[in-house]
Amino acid sequence: MLNIDEFLGRLEELMKNHQLNAAAFAEKIGVQRSSVSHILSRRNKPSLEFIFKIQSQFEEVDFDWLLLGVQNKISLTDQDLNNLDSIKSNNDEIEVTQIIQTYKDGSFRVYLPKS
Repeated sequence: MLNIDEFLGRLEELMKNHQLNAAAFAEKIGVQRSSVSHILSRRNKPSLEFIFKIQSQFEEVDFDWLLLGVQNKISLTDQDLNNLDSIKSNNDEIEVTQIIQTYKDGSFRVYLPKS
């Protein structure tokens, strides 16, 4: 069962990491501001559609983390790292779009370049 307090904590963490207030977050995921406000105030529970919209707009978010707080781990092999090196050498300049810092407790922080 979804623990709403923990879910809201992760939702607020996601908003903070992306520097979004409730209105900007609602706009980004394509829902009305009141929907986000009602969920954050615990008036309503998030619908499955609401959760899908979050996941579709934030690539780093997976359902296990959002719903259960479980972070899926991705392991890179030496071959994966070599492939990254060959991509770098084929490009003059690689632009960083975001840096994601993960913690043992499953939480994370996203750093975005200033525009």
